Amino acid sequence: MKEFIKLLLSDVRLSLIFALLVLLTIVLIMLLIPYIHMSGIKGYLDYGISKMNDIYNEKRLLNQIKKYSKNISIKMSIIDRIELTLIDKSNIRTYIPFVNFYSLAILSAVLFIVTFKPVYALLYSLPSTFIICSLCACFPYLVLEIWGRYNSEKVRRQLASFISTLNRWCAVKEDIIYAFEKSTDSGLGEPLRTYIKDAVIQVKRGLDVQEALELLQMKVDSEQFRDFILNIRQSIKHRGDIRKLLTNMEDEFYRLEEEYTRRKISSYRDKFLIYGTMIAVLVVAYFFLKFNPNVMQFYLSTSRGRALITIFSIMYFTAFISSLRISRFDY
Repeated sequence: MKEFIKLLLSDVRLSLIFALLVLLTIVLIMLLIPYIHMSGIKGYLDYGISKMNDIYNEKRLLNQIKKYSKNISIKMSIIDRIELTLIDKSNIRTYIPFVNFYSLAILSAVLFIVTFKPVYALLYSLPSTFIICSLCACFPYLVLEIWGRYNSEKVRRQLASFISTLNRWCAVKEDIIYAFEKSTDSGLGEPLRTYIKDAVIQVKRGLDVQEALELLQMKVDSEQFRDFILNIRQSIKHRGDIRKLLTNMEDEFYRLEEEYTRRKISSYRDKFLIYGTMIAVLVVAYFFLKFNPNVMQFYLSTSRGRALITIFSIMYFTAFISSLRISRFDY
């Protein structure tokens, strides 16, 4: 009994010493806070993260230069196309620097695994569960697709003022790459600033101007932007009057933007509405299956109902894939 009391007292003593040390540490930190310049530390952290991001992007662009030294459409793999058409278009690397195809694939696999058990517990059908979980796994790609469309529309709205800026810099030196480089420091907004900056780095690192412009064109889903890049490429190829071209395009795109604003045309909103409706269908179906006993009894407890759920899931998945393909057109 005495030994137990001694052991207990020793444990209590150790606990008190530990608590006292923690308390002294907290007091010391509180005393030192007035002498710590948090803004300076935040500045160093922001600079470090920005530097790491620049190094990573430069390595990525150098890899693109090595891959696309010839015809882009021939040398581009499916992974490269996904990175270009989803990750680069969405400009997500500005906010999360190290996103690539493999991190997206891992996130999709995690979503599939996490959703499999609750969906199967609701449906008790492997084919339907597999299809629904596959749709859930596609969610990151869906977000990037919508984000890319939003960026493309944002670039379209910036295009007229961007051409005006290029025209002013071409008056200083009649070189479109020089004008691109200077425009990034002239208050150009995101995501166009990142796209143009990447193109300038690619050209400086040895990529042909035509191929750098083709890569730039693939990052934006906008007919106006494609026309702009095509005109620039033709002017470089045939040594045309770049200033006259920019002046004419500036007037044209300002008129187009006025017409877009007047008619309130927005393919981004249309696409968002399509995907929002498709997600709402899943939510409504879940509530019907979960909270309506008659519907639950028919679809989950009879072979005919389970077969219908499988057929509906296949039809839904087909419609989802079709909507992705259709929404790639400008309308």
